[in-house]
Amino acid sequence: MRILILAIALIATPLAAQVTAAPDPTTLAAARDLMAATDIQGQMRALMPRMAEAAGTQLRQMFSDNKMPDGLQQQMTAAIQANMTAMQDVMTPQVINQMATVYARHFSADELKRLTALMRDPVMARFRTEMPNTMGEIMPIMFTAMKPRQEAFQVKMRRIIADWIKQHPEDKAKLRSPNAS
Repeated sequence: MRILILAIALIATPLAAQVTAAPDPTTLAAARDLMAATDIQGQMRALMPRMAEAAGTQLRQMFSDNKMPDGLQQQMTAAIQANMTAMQDVMTPQVINQMATVYARHFSADELKRLTALMRDPVMARFRTEMPNTMGEIMPIMFTAMKPRQEAFQVKMRRIIADWIKQHPEDKAKLRSPNAS
């Protein structure tokens, strides 16, 4: 779940260093057409319930029998579903326009038009329709595959912070949770 949240945060965080001049209007229009062809809002609506299921699966793995106590399961499921539903709201026209601008900076108008044609191909339409189902099956595989590295990474990050705080005790008060180290 943390990896998912981190990935979403990284995707959603504007990277000022990568921002360049605005693309020309023709390329931006082609990028906006691509965004319409991909139906990003529909994709998010379809994907979020599957992501919630995958997050629930990962949370259940915290328990030795892969089963949360019933009351906890209900609370966690409700919280995950509410969070995932709220995530759909981030796909505003402004965000989609920002995404189109990124594509416009990386692709030419001709390339974007070709991508749009591909996205409108019936096989790609089916691919997008099936993506929530396939991702719902793929995400638990990825969570399981990443878990050992994620745990080791978290231990390493905690150690780096603890070592820093030992050398710079004045920074301990800056931690959101001063007891974290």
